[in-house]
Amino acid sequence: MRPAVVLLPLLVVLAGACSSAASEPVWTATPSELPAASSDAVAELVIEVYKSPTCGCCHEWEAYLRAHGYAVRSVPTDDMAAVKAAHGLPEATWSCHTAVIDGYVVEGHVPIEAIEDLLTQRPAIEAIALPGMPAGSPGMPGTKAGPFEILSVTDGEVAVFGSY
Repeated sequence: MRPAVVLLPLLVVLAGACSSAASEPVWTATPSELPAASSDAVAELVIEVYKSPTCGCCHEWEAYLRAHGYAVRSVPTDDMAAVKAAHGLPEATWSCHTAVIDGYVVEGHVPIEAIEDLLTQRPAIEAIALPGMPAGSPGMPGTKAGPFEILSVTDGEVAVFGSY
């Protein structure tokens, strides 16, 4: 096991703890909730979630990620449109929150299976997205009516990534 892999989560936690400004990112996982270092690279990643400070469904999606072993760094912001634009997301792909993990953007209530496929396959795309706030999607109430069509984004172009 590489020492950097073990120390990275600790350094990230310490860096977050040293910040006291209200506009700085806030950890939603305690150090004991961070995944242990292992050979599974996916379990070692931190997903940074940009969201409105008052969004309840975003909080639920973060809880869903933590329940699947991800460390979540919550970044409250009042200008989600600017976050989405900065990450090159076309408006047709927008949802309520935008996440970044290992160089990829994940827009909306994307199921964990799609995120894990993204991180395992490592396609030459910039983002995956589940537009809107579909009922029954992770973090959203309601009943899932069928598979969710997850989109990919590359250079502003949208295509189908897969059905989940």
